[in-house]
Amino acid sequence: YHFISDSCTVSNGACDENAVCSHDAKTNAVVCTCKTGYTNTGSGSEVVCTDSCTVNNGGCDPNAACSHDGTTYAVICACKTGYTNTGSGSKVVCTDSCTVNNGGCDPNAACSHDGTTYAVICACKTGYTNTGSGSKVVCTDSCTVNNGGCERNAFCSHDTKTYAVECTCRTGYTNTGRERNVVCRDSCTVQNGGCDRNAACSHEARTNEVMCTCHPGFTNTGRGVTVVCTDRCTLNNVGDDPNGICTRDPRTNAVKCTCKAGFINTCTAAKVVCKDSCNIKNGGCDPNAACSHDDVTNAVKCTCKAGYTNTGSAVTIVCKDTCTIKNGGCAPNGACSHDATTNAVKCTCKPGYTNIGSDDNMVCKGMMNSDTIR
Repeated sequence: YHFISDSCTVSNGACDENAVCSHDAKTNAVVCTCKTGYTNTGSGSEVVCTDSCTVNNGGCDPNAACSHDGTTYAVICACKTGYTNTGSGSKVVCTDSCTVNNGGCDPNAACSHDGTTYAVICACKTGYTNTGSGSKVVCTDSCTVNNGGCERNAFCSHDTKTYAVECTCRTGYTNTGRERNVVCRDSCTVQNGGCDRNAACSHEARTNEVMCTCHPGFTNTGRGVTVVCTDRCTLNNVGDDPNGICTRDPRTNAVKCTCKAGFINTCTAAKVVCKDSCNIKNGGCDPNAACSHDDVTNAVKCTCKAGYTNTGSAVTIVCKDTCTIKNGGCAPNGACSHDATTNAVKCTCKPGYTNIGSDDNMVCKGMMNSDTIR
């Protein structure tokens, strides 16, 4: 009697150490079958069991890592960092994570990979700012975060093509920086806000737009929104009387109009109407004086009329009847009177006297005696 032992119990039936030894149901021949997690890489009837992960990556996707179940040692395919399983059931298909729901990034973020680890990197697109915390990237319109980095007196907007932040100074402010470094200053402090040098720069209360207002003594001769301040005294005497003179108040520079020599203002300070002074109350002359003008200065000249003599001064003319002043220059025994037409002084000898001189040099001599009184 001979005991025949099971071949599988002796050196695993000569099978590979990572194989399971069994028998063919019909022939009872030894059958070597690689254990779970191993693949037969032998040839012919020779079974060589090799770790499946070393053979075609265990059948896993090229972008998957092959490993084994800790209990069953079955192959496990797990997508590598930066890849996402888009397969179904037990079929693992590894797709670039950035092509699957943007890699889990915010819709306004760009998905990319770390150059070393290939981990997904979420970076906010141009025009957006990360307002998340830690590793969570939340992309918010940059213009809503600290005005996009723009100065407080600037508007934040986006380039229509690149969506990059653009800073534009608000109305009433001027950029004194550069295109990419906008510094907004009150326009009135920058070259007078573009106003004429003889204008004051200010702002419109509602819109803050620059307003240019000509200084006192200047008039806007521009058109539309262009203010050109011109000296009012150069504008046809500012439209006032042609016999007026345009001057300025030394304190306020406001225009003042006064009449030229020989003319008098018959209106108001606001509207000067210059009339010939001789036509207004005889130019201030004595009623018995003739008003005229100096040939050089056009100043008023008062000259006593015929038959009247100035008893005032060269400046203040007072016209008195010449006959009341030293008998009008007539001889003592002469009578002073006036020509009915010209009012010139007429000297005639009194009754009882006769003129023995001439008409210009009258000598009245008494007709009864030889006394001659001049």
